[in-house]
Amino acid sequence: MIEYFLNMKIIKNTVFVILALSFISCSESQNYNAELKGNTMGTYYVINIVDIPKNLELKKIRLEIEKSLTLTNKILSNWDKSSEISKLNDVKNVGLIKISNQLKEVLKQANFINNKSDGYFDITADPLIELWGFGYKKKKTNIIPTENEIKNALLLVNQKELIKINYTKNEFYKKNKNLKLNLSAIGKGYGIDLIGKTLESLGLKNYLINIGGDLLVKGYNKNKENWKIGIENPNLKEKLVKEIINVSNKGIASSGDYKNFYVSNGKQYSHIINPITGKPINHQTKSVTVVSQNATDADGWATALLVMGRKKGIKLAEDTKKAVLFIEDVDGKLLKFKSSEFKKLVKE
Repeated sequence: MIEYFLNMKIIKNTVFVILALSFISCSESQNYNAELKGNTMGTYYVINIVDIPKNLELKKIRLEIEKSLTLTNKILSNWDKSSEISKLNDVKNVGLIKISNQLKEVLKQANFINNKSDGYFDITADPLIELWGFGYKKKKTNIIPTENEIKNALLLVNQKELIKINYTKNEFYKKNKNLKLNLSAIGKGYGIDLIGKTLESLGLKNYLINIGGDLLVKGYNKNKENWKIGIENPNLKEKLVKEIINVSNKGIASSGDYKNFYVSNGKQYSHIINPITGKPINHQTKSVTVVSQNATDADGWATALLVMGRKKGIKLAEDTKKAVLFIEDVDGKLLKFKSSEFKKLVKE
């Protein structure tokens, strides 16, 4: 088992687990299959690879995966004080900051989702996350912020207005010296995609990458079929698979409000913060699963649509032709709402 980054919290601390139902076994005689497991980003990872050429050693694959995870951590982790994002946050000046190609890619996707979701996804929400006790600086306190504290925190939350990026020159413009970015809602997906690119560079085309329940699946499984993915029931007492889908060449991510929360004066407060209101979400939607072209996009959109809620989110999913599953608590019963694109993926 590979173990590293155990001090790094979960990049997206929601983990609505997706269970891979197709595991690796023996393959064609000239090739072999492998399953690599370990810990990363404060959670687990499982990587299943099918039809590995016999001249490609597993040790080589393992080493390259380690490099990808290390790179992701050193660029995107808010929990690593020496990471690129932490250093950017520590700059107490208004002005230009040079950024890496990797960070630029993540910020570009974050800006796209922020724009398309009308601000329900916002990487400048770090002051709110910290204020409510779900950040990397302090633990949950069960002390509810005052309206004035929320109002002050919101002054530093507005991705569209507070940051500007020159993608050609790799320049990030910080419009407020106290601005802080939090990539917890998109960084895990990017890490998964980075591992995928690494596997592709090694000539591997058939694999499933699972980090904390978010996935990237490519090619086929051991049976030369699409990957069959089970989506877990948000009711943790039942521990049942709520849906099964057939997918290939897709990123899959889920976000839920029921695993990371605290209770104060009898009321539950979720770690999923609405960057528009400055408060934890409070609606019937318990989880959102997104199937997209890559894990980065799926990761970001899962959070955006959960914050938005099913009523607004399902309309956006239809308008943008996104494959999305909403699971909602209606009078104590969990109901599923599927976008048209998601219905096409469901295993009958």
